[in-house]
Amino acid sequence: MSASRIGWIGTGVMGRWMAERLIRAGHNLSVNNIPRERTEPLLQLGAKFQSVQEIGQSCDVVFTMVGFPHELNELILSPSGLLKSMKPGSLLVDHTTSSPHLATIIAAEASKVGITSVDAPVSGGDEGAKNGRLAIMVGGEKSGFERAKPLMDNYGINIRHMGKAGVGQHTKLTNQIVLAGNMIGMVEGMMYGWRAGLDVDQMIDLISTGAAGSVYFKAVAPKIAKADHSPGFYVQHFVKDLGLALDECKRMKIVLPGLTMANQFYLSMVANGEEKLGVHALVKVLERLNNVKFGETVN
Repeated sequence: MSASRIGWIGTGVMGRWMAERLIRAGHNLSVNNIPRERTEPLLQLGAKFQSVQEIGQSCDVVFTMVGFPHELNELILSPSGLLKSMKPGSLLVDHTTSSPHLATIIAAEASKVGITSVDAPVSGGDEGAKNGRLAIMVGGEKSGFERAKPLMDNYGINIRHMGKAGVGQHTKLTNQIVLAGNMIGMVEGMMYGWRAGLDVDQMIDLISTGAAGSVYFKAVAPKIAKADHSPGFYVQHFVKDLGLALDECKRMKIVLPGLTMANQFYLSMVANGEEKLGVHALVKVLERLNNVKFGETVN
């Protein structure tokens, strides 16, 4: 694997760190992103900027991590997309959180031209990517998973083959449904504790060690307390994920009221121009509902 040429398309909030960890592990990377300047930190570490077509032609393994399913469809399946330029025998690893149905289409189309494709969405945010502690949920052929895993080990701590193509995406959407419910409980609990007059920092420190604590609570509750709404994961991408989950619910004929409510909360953030904030900025919805500003002195 160390002798393989690796391509990485999509160097955003998380992709940049994942790609960097591959470079620091000694792998040769070709990179691409729109806008191009987001690849600059990787170019300084020795990566090479190439077009999508050049990456497909020159690389043995290509990783993709873009924002939305329509972007992924264009990147991979369009007349000038990756599958038109990748070599038979190469491996495509998609880290985008996308549609399970699209993942199955990509896998089928890739197979027709001798390419193995796996869907491998991740969870853990920018800190997980930076520190190599991502959970990675993989769907597709087992042979593709086994080929990709030594590379994913550089930025993942829990990497599992979950089943056939599309199942990785179903696993990630399950993760997002759980996260959405937890996020509502987190910001409501913090709003309650603050209005009750608790020392917020002390409250966070104590609760994080109990049953309500979680890795994510420990990561973002202190940011909420400091009104730091910077993104480890964008609201606009979370809205996309929740929408995908709701589409799958319709297909499976199930109703998830909590998911629907969370989706409405996050859509209200988009309506207020907050789509570029981190998902923990959900506290701003409660501020509007209660006509308060979290953290200000309570009269």
